[in-house]
Amino acid sequence: MVSDNYYKMAQADLQQTIQKETTLTGKGLMLGEAVTLTLKPAPIDSGIVFRRMDMVDTPEVKVCQENWADILPRCTSLRSGDATVSSVEHLLSAFGGLGVDNAVVELDAPEPPGLDGSAAPYVEAIEAVGLTSQDAPRNFIEVVEPFALSSGERQLVLLPADALEVTFVYAHPQTSSQVATFKITPESYARDIAPARSFCFEDEIEALQALGIGKGASYENVLVINSAGEPSTPLRFADEFVRHKILDMIGDLYLAGSLPKAHVMAMRTGHQFHAEFVQALGEAGHLQQAPVQEPIEVMDIYDVLPHRHPMCMVDRVIEYESKKRAVGIKNVTYNEPIFEGHFPTQPVMPGVLQIEALAQLAAWLVLRDIGKEGELGYFRSISKATFRRAVIPGDQLRLEIEVAQLRSRLARIEGRVYVGDELATEAELSIVLASV
Repeated sequence: MVSDNYYKMAQADLQQTIQKETTLTGKGLMLGEAVTLTLKPAPIDSGIVFRRMDMVDTPEVKVCQENWADILPRCTSLRSGDATVSSVEHLLSAFGGLGVDNAVVELDAPEPPGLDGSAAPYVEAIEAVGLTSQDAPRNFIEVVEPFALSSGERQLVLLPADALEVTFVYAHPQTSSQVATFKITPESYARDIAPARSFCFEDEIEALQALGIGKGASYENVLVINSAGEPSTPLRFADEFVRHKILDMIGDLYLAGSLPKAHVMAMRTGHQFHAEFVQALGEAGHLQQAPVQEPIEVMDIYDVLPHRHPMCMVDRVIEYESKKRAVGIKNVTYNEPIFEGHFPTQPVMPGVLQIEALAQLAAWLVLRDIGKEGELGYFRSISKATFRRAVIPGDQLRLEIEVAQLRSRLARIEGRVYVGDELATEAELSIVLASV
């Protein structure tokens, strides 16, 4: 049992991440592959990101509505490029229920471990390392008017409320109907929802196996219900079925990147319908957009970068997305020392310094996100450099970089320099982080 202070911290309206990394192992519930999963802290506004350590270049899959994919039945999956992650709902439910906004999930298989079929082992692992507040407001799906989606007997409704509350109606011909309502706080989630286990019906097993799923399922991690409605092992709650449906729904709603301040009312819904609901929320413009970023000014940039006059090539960062991209500004003025010797009667900014500006912007992003104290960013390679127009005093350069590949100490960057809407320079760079 964790202290009340833990839950008070988790209920704060500030973003949170875990205090330190923690590792779990097991087999995936659907595909049955052995997997080692490590949860790691992550910076503000980075959200939940899965990283496939078993794939070349360790591609990442961010949890967002755009990355939802219909890959396997009876679970929730994500895809980004060639990288996929399935059966994410229990872990996402634990994140959402405890209030974890930002985390990296490294795993060496296409799905997390099924563990005991509930979210409780994830909750216990997160509680063991603790949460830490971050200096940024938490994002919520703000609900100012009812929003609903229905299809046949399935219905999901959001009603405005001050906090998350869930009412779920579960009905199946082989069991008695179950209805439950819970106000979701970290404490109530850990106690009342997280321990509820996955379940299936005995007469479904053969069909599920024919679909090639459930390879990691057993009587230790799935409740099997026979034709008389009797479970294979004693229930943890009299209404464990509906509680597990609530657990799944919380994880599926977290596909939006945040949970709603709403009374959520659900009837006979499942993973596919939940994903459709999140898609409908996005299409209707109800999902929280990324917070407007304040520009990063020059003194803050060079708190991260070691460069000093006359080698400061970035005046401002106006957009950035952690580990992915950044946009910076470089104002070219006549009084810069380079123009004293570089065609002083017809001054032109050297192309290599434009590439240096791209590299500095890239180094700022990478050092900010994964750099360690005392490290610098060094060129490892420059390729495909093309110079399309002269840059002269009075031009304002828009520097755009995208991270094409990011390893623990190495980043491959695609960069472009624009003057207005006109492309001036482009190149591919690689930067290695190393200690002084």
